[in-house]
Amino acid sequence: MTDVESPRARLAGSGPADSGPADSGPADSGLADSGLELTTAGFARAGFPGPGFAADEVTGGAALSDRLTALARITQIGSARSGHDGFDPELLRESEDLLARAGERLRLSAGHTVVVLAGGTGSGKSSLFNRLASADFSPVGVVRPMTREAYACVWGMEGAGPLLDWLGVAERNRYARSSELDAGESSMGGLLLLDLPDHDSVLAGATGSVNRLVSLADLMVWVLDPQKYADAAVHSRYLVPMAGHSSVISLVLNQSDLLTPQEAHDCVEDLQRLLETEGLHDSQVLVTSAVTGAGVADLRQVLIRTVSARRASTARIAADVDALAARFAPYAGQDGVEGPEQHYAALVAAFAQAAGVAGVGRALQSARELKAVDYVGWPVSWLADRLLRRDPVRKIRLGTLWDELRSMSAGPAGAHRAEIDNAITVLSDEIAPGLPAPWPATARSAARSQVDAIPSALGRAIADALPAQNSAALWWRLVAVWQGLLLGGAVAGLTWLVVLVVAGIFGALQHTTFSNVALLPWIAVMVAAILLLGWLTASGCMTLVARTADREREQAEQKMRAEIAGVARRMVLLPVEQELSVYGRFRDELAVARGEG
Repeated sequence: MTDVESPRARLAGSGPADSGPADSGPADSGLADSGLELTTAGFARAGFPGPGFAADEVTGGAALSDRLTALARITQIGSARSGHDGFDPELLRESEDLLARAGERLRLSAGHTVVVLAGGTGSGKSSLFNRLASADFSPVGVVRPMTREAYACVWGMEGAGPLLDWLGVAERNRYARSSELDAGESSMGGLLLLDLPDHDSVLAGATGSVNRLVSLADLMVWVLDPQKYADAAVHSRYLVPMAGHSSVISLVLNQSDLLTPQEAHDCVEDLQRLLETEGLHDSQVLVTSAVTGAGVADLRQVLIRTVSARRASTARIAADVDALAARFAPYAGQDGVEGPEQHYAALVAAFAQAAGVAGVGRALQSARELKAVDYVGWPVSWLADRLLRRDPVRKIRLGTLWDELRSMSAGPAGAHRAEIDNAITVLSDEIAPGLPAPWPATARSAARSQVDAIPSALGRAIADALPAQNSAALWWRLVAVWQGLLLGGAVAGLTWLVVLVVAGIFGALQHTTFSNVALLPWIAVMVAAILLLGWLTASGCMTLVARTADREREQAEQKMRAEIAGVARRMVLLPVEQELSVYGRFRDELAVARGEG
């Protein structure tokens, strides 16, 4: 073969050839350096050349940097919600691996395109590799054709060392082409061609090495032979799972020298039919012969176009993102979700009932009325109740009632706590009935995130709405003075009556105005009028007190409901709204990751 540099021209993994512009970017330009804490600028700052990293020129979709950033964000969201009935941990792991791999690949030499030749034992891929390299770099088996480890041939050495280290190609298996010696190969500058181990090799670790390098390749070329081009091992293990990557997969039907033209045509048609049924609609099929060189020029042109476009690496990563985004899609559902605001009033009403707002209001009204009796009540009636023992524990009941009201900060308990749980459950069920898993569960968890603190918060809300103390109104005191005067008048009148009766019987008082027995009827009428006036005053004032207490009850209940509404919003609605906001953000980021942004 001609126009070939020395077959032993190695590409070292270190030294001057390793240091290039592509390896001098900022340390945070790749995902491997920043983990999942990725910002939109995380990939964009790397400044990789080529149109593939900018907005998609074909579809007009989002830039690859934006798509990777969106994938990182949905992975972050999913990682916090994985596990049983949550995001698939395996999917999240694969997403993290892709983000790390993409960050590393884009941080390394963007001027090189990694193309792998993959295939089974005896497919002739090593011979085809040597044909493309124009040198016998990869040993070809004689008795049993078998490639045991990966070999690399690089057109253009600068900056390729770190990339080969990342690919894991041993230094002894690295070869370099000097395109300056052959102007005909200058168009292949930047190509990094790998001959992979046989995917069906019995050697330990060979299959794992193939899987790893296939996942890192920018362009995959699968070399098949006429006998095993429909091998289920290739199709089920590699081609079918990577159907979404068909734009960066090419298939080569090698050993065409063993077939007649018609047989080769039939094999190609059958292979294309298989690819169509497997979903690899964009993959191209070439026919070659490493022995005669037939079709090698066509394969070389495919490689030249790929290298010239400088989009293979980003196209491969974009295909990986497409595949993962499609697997995340079931977690996004078909439609958005309404906020919990429309269920807010029902939640507040349920919390008010659980907290016993109506009972507290009635208790407050009773406490005010009991308190008012001491001021506006008719003392004669009050004294009669005491003498007749109609209400012997009124004072005790008043003090206990007010203490109970002031101790409401302890919060509802028992059945009331169960009512709070039921109210939150009803809200959760009504908010997200049509959401895909795991969002109904996460919304329910968000709603219940502070459930243990809600009872005491409701108690504090009630306590804050109650008056500071059960104090008497000013007009109560004025009425009390008036009632005292009336009582004094009644006592004076009764005393006068007693004096007149005594004087009349014993003749103790003679010839005085106050001893005139004729005044007895008038004094009796006056005393009766005073007693009646006191009773009417007490009755009218208690009616007014009842109305005032009722109004105070309504105001207190309104204030309690307002405080409870704040508790419901702060401790239930806001966490739910935040979780639904995360769901909306997940949908938005997924749209960007799918290239729809």
